[in-house]
Amino acid sequence: MTDVVRELSPEGRTHWKRSAVMFVPSVIAVGAVVIALAQGAMAASFAVSGKNFKVSAEEIDGSGIASFPSSIGSKDGTGHAVLLAGIKNGSAQGVCVSMKQKLPLVGEVSLIVRSGNDRPIKGENLVVNAEALTSSGGRITGVQAGRDASTLDAAPGVSGPAGIFGVQADTALARDVRSTAWATNGGSLTLDKLEVELSDDGTECF
Repeated sequence: MTDVVRELSPEGRTHWKRSAVMFVPSVIAVGAVVIALAQGAMAASFAVSGKNFKVSAEEIDGSGIASFPSSIGSKDGTGHAVLLAGIKNGSAQGVCVSMKQKLPLVGEVSLIVRSGNDRPIKGENLVVNAEALTSSGGRITGVQAGRDASTLDAAPGVSGPAGIFGVQADTALARDVRSTAWATNGGSLTLDKLEVELSDDGTECF
């Protein structure tokens, strides 16, 4: 069977808060890569609970991507519509992750993590929950859009309830990706250099 190849147009965008199921399959697959890899870099330094954060990357390259709409709850019981996405293998360059947090005595600060500037971050078997993403362009092969989420098999352990719209792809390449995410789990990450910074001037990745 001939692989399906899709070219992403500039300024592709998906807003999960506005529509959890109306999405462009190509953008979803690329977003799964960047969020998984960048959030994995963040998880290597600290744990995230009940607080969303921003992720950006200059370029992403991955294989074995699967995703479907889902939901996640905060500790206070608030629910959030998300894209649950998994990636089998991938790499990312120029990754930045940032999160704002209020701390006693000092007030609100930004926690910023950077990696992949000298050498790409490499990750495998990562799963994330994201709510928004954009990409300036890219390329995806082997897209299967509309596949039942219960039958997804591109990324290990990533499948959903029967009857839910699923997307998976063989490979994905994306440039200038920005996203917002909630949580991550599983997988492994290899990185050459990691920079962590606390800022009180409101600085974020974007």
